[in-house]
Amino acid sequence: MIKTILLLLLLGIRTIVGASIVQAEEIVKEPSMEVPEVRIESISNSWGPISSDVTTIVTQILLNEPNLSSLPISVSCSIYLNDIEMAKGPGGDITVERTASGSLVCFTSRINNNTGNIAKWWASHIRNGEKTKVIIEGELIINLGKVDSVHPFWWENEFQTNMLGGVSNTDMGNFRFGLYTLQIKSLDSEWGKITNNETEIKHRVEIHNPSIIPGAPIVNRIEYDLSLNGIKMEENDTGLPLVIWPGGTKSVVFITKLDKEEIKTWWVSHLKSNEKTSYRFRYSLLFKFLGATLARWPKEIKGAFETDFLARKTSQ
Repeated sequence: MIKTILLLLLLGIRTIVGASIVQAEEIVKEPSMEVPEVRIESISNSWGPISSDVTTIVTQILLNEPNLSSLPISVSCSIYLNDIEMAKGPGGDITVERTASGSLVCFTSRINNNTGNIAKWWASHIRNGEKTKVIIEGELIINLGKVDSVHPFWWENEFQTNMLGGVSNTDMGNFRFGLYTLQIKSLDSEWGKITNNETEIKHRVEIHNPSIIPGAPIVNRIEYDLSLNGIKMEENDTGLPLVIWPGGTKSVVFITKLDKEEIKTWWVSHLKSNEKTSYRFRYSLLFKFLGATLARWPKEIKGAFETDFLARKTSQ
């Protein structure tokens, strides 16, 4: 009887040990997780919703691996214009779409229009010869459970403008009133003092009196205004008077100013107009002779300029 009990105990111990060995072997043989070889194929950007307070940029990153839609993905992103940080933080509205070429990750970044950085960028653009470098950089992070697969990304673009190129003119015609004639020989416009709070545009008008008749009309003052995309940015006058004798030529300098709030207003209208701005610069010469206002000579210059922050136009 005692031998039988000992035999049963021995068999039980062997069974438990055997089961433990089998379980251990199963743990050892559990297949390890394979990390997919993911690489970034392309990056593109476009404008999202734009309001007076927020500018949204939509970024699309194409990855070579098609089977990522079921994995958690996060993004950190920073946006710079001429090294000025316009946005920084986690990407929003993240979506992952399987495509024929892989997986398309889409996310948004938001620029706060009220921080003053738009005016800082504007000043840097003009100081830099109207050139801007755009940099969008960050990290795309794929959560694989126990590990994260981190993929840094970098995108850049450069563009240049010539915003005042169409404002300067020569030989702008004659103005006759009675026996007198005046001629605007030229209008030259250039950037004046540039700060983060205010931008000056200096205009120089050269006025010639070709008459041979004695006496001189008086340019009492010059009234002027500047509009961008139909928004009046500046309205003022020179507060002369200016006397131009027969055969004489004189120059008048006057300044239009844009403050940082007007630059922010322009930014919103510019982006909503597909990065296009139409400008209208108007000025009027008011003449006096013998103390009485005789006439008003209005002149108008229209033109346009474009930007290409996100390389949407050069890629078309």
